[in-house]
Amino acid sequence: MEDDLIYHEISGINDNAIRNSGRVMVLDKIVSDLTALRYFSGFVGYVKIGWGIPFLLKMDLIKERIMKIHSCGIEASNGGTFLESFAIKGKLESGLNAVKYMGYDIMELSEGIIDLSKRDKNIAREFSESMNMKLVMEVGKKNRNNRMSLSEIIERIEEDLEYNPWMVIVEGRESGKDVGIYDGEGDIKWDWVDEILDHIPLNKVMFEAPMERQQTELIIRLGNAVNLGNISLSSIPSLATQRFGIRGDTLGVEQHNNDFRGSPATMFVYYVIRNSLKIDQSGIVKVTGLNRRTVQNSLGELLNEGYIEERPDTGDMRRKVYRLKAKE
Repeated sequence: MEDDLIYHEISGINDNAIRNSGRVMVLDKIVSDLTALRYFSGFVGYVKIGWGIPFLLKMDLIKERIMKIHSCGIEASNGGTFLESFAIKGKLESGLNAVKYMGYDIMELSEGIIDLSKRDKNIAREFSESMNMKLVMEVGKKNRNNRMSLSEIIERIEEDLEYNPWMVIVEGRESGKDVGIYDGEGDIKWDWVDEILDHIPLNKVMFEAPMERQQTELIIRLGNAVNLGNISLSSIPSLATQRFGIRGDTLGVEQHNNDFRGSPATMFVYYVIRNSLKIDQSGIVKVTGLNRRTVQNSLGELLNEGYIEERPDTGDMRRKVYRLKAKE
């Protein structure tokens, strides 16, 4: 239908764009139907049945739920707490067999409550390989009194990469506050994000981001390819419109990702300049939350590559302002 072609041309959403976008992990608490999955299955990477919910129900009911998820063309994962509960009792193998029986495609191994031994991690990795399951490893502690420092998170990420996981998740919990890369108000600690990405490629890490404003900010700064987790069923369409720049918060994000690639900080500065008629260095520092030296380095890179131009402010000739360089 011609109208469909116009829709795709305007939005830029097509199979190739979806394939090249970041993965989305949806948190399923089994209290909602799966209508959102059926409607928006193309925008969901996999569904995680959270926490220890399977312990509350017969395994056959969980198996039935996973079959419904599969009918939407989507893979399913256990919650990390499920296997941790077995590991605490020294029964990890029994937990792995339960994961197999219920029909999961992805195995999540976390240490939110306890520290797993290398033996347990090796057993889980070997099991996932034998069952042709993707292995996901989550980094972070759930107890506020046992929060991990940035150096501890990076150390754990590097340790987990030795087990060749499909993905490493940075813990964000359901609240998105006072855990991992988030402070007590749910604001993103960007210096933590930048340091983490110095140690793991963007396509190998997933940031749990339950709050919609966190999703928006991560997309704006890290681009369309950022992997996001702990997304509620009701937030799937919201996230998709943010990711593909068809919502006011991120209108234009996809375009800026296509024509410029750089460090996360430089991409963020570029996006701010792109969406401003003109802006000075102090304004960029205020909007981005980056320190002045980082902003200066990013401006230098963008100027050298010819993406932006620097001009005196006509209202104050002592001040320099920046804007996109006009195309010739």
